[in-house]
Amino acid sequence: MAKDFYQVLGVARGASDDEIKKAYRRLAKQYHPDVNKDKGAEEKFKEISEAYNVLSDPEKKKQYDMFGAAGAGYGPFPGGGGGGQGPGGFRWEFRQGPQSSGGFDFSGLGGEGGPEGMGGLGDLFGELFQMGGMRQSGRRGGRKNRPMPGFEEAGPTAGKDISTDLNIDFLEAVHGTNRQMHLRKGNKTETLTVKIPPGVDNGSKVRVTGKGEPGQDGGKVGDLYLNVTVKPHPIFWREGADIYCEAPVTIYEALLGATITVPTLEGTANMKIPAGTASDQKFRLKGKGTPILGKKGEVGDQYVVVQIVPPKKIDPQIEKWLKEWAEKHPYNPRES
Repeated sequence: MAKDFYQVLGVARGASDDEIKKAYRRLAKQYHPDVNKDKGAEEKFKEISEAYNVLSDPEKKKQYDMFGAAGAGYGPFPGGGGGGQGPGGFRWEFRQGPQSSGGFDFSGLGGEGGPEGMGGLGDLFGELFQMGGMRQSGRRGGRKNRPMPGFEEAGPTAGKDISTDLNIDFLEAVHGTNRQMHLRKGNKTETLTVKIPPGVDNGSKVRVTGKGEPGQDGGKVGDLYLNVTVKPHPIFWREGADIYCEAPVTIYEALLGATITVPTLEGTANMKIPAGTASDQKFRLKGKGTPILGKKGEVGDQYVVVQIVPPKKIDPQIEKWLKEWAEKHPYNPRES
């Protein structure tokens, strides 16, 4: 019974060229003999290649849709074992050895063949696998072993990037730091010192060039990315490059005004609060924030949020005085 090429590729009749190509890419990667060593993968790969060779060619596809595989002259691959005759008069031979590197040998039969008979398979294979082990042989006219289009030697392939998580303290994120890391590569462990720039925050990514996976055929080595998580600080918190903290003040300082000492990233600073300061009122200390990541020399600000703290105990004489004062000077802050 003739195979249904649409069923082989897993697409519906009437599928677009793009759908057919995508289905073939996926299956070819899955069953390619250089990738899949399971029994039967080689035959499956021949099968899907034959199906794609027909369905990717408009004229062949038209004949197949009208007459089927037998009527259009496209039967399954004959033979077995290490090879068989494929579409366009080629022999598909899966070889092992120094010359083939597990690749293909396309031997032209019947005097014709070559890239013209492949229905675009050469270009697609070059795109999918970039296989340097493929070669063309047996063609007439003295063109033996001349590379087919799409089957040229593969170019350099860049290595993949890798990532890992990094937890640092709040002040390390603000000022920057150096961290020693142990990176496992295969059977070896590499120790490296990583510079964390000032101003990183939760979610920042620090790139370490050339510490990812190695490239192939002279390709560029990938990079290492550190996903930064910053531990919370007991006093400060951040909003971008700005630093915030709270400062408790007495009711007398809030009423009369005062100069208070507040914490900063560099130590302490004196800050004036005016008379009549309300709780939750913010005061800015310019240039006391964190460095702005990626902007050399620029820093954020610090904001001090005032919290009025009443005394826990009130002297009876002061309590009496306060009641008298409240009666003489009433006000209601809850009224608009």
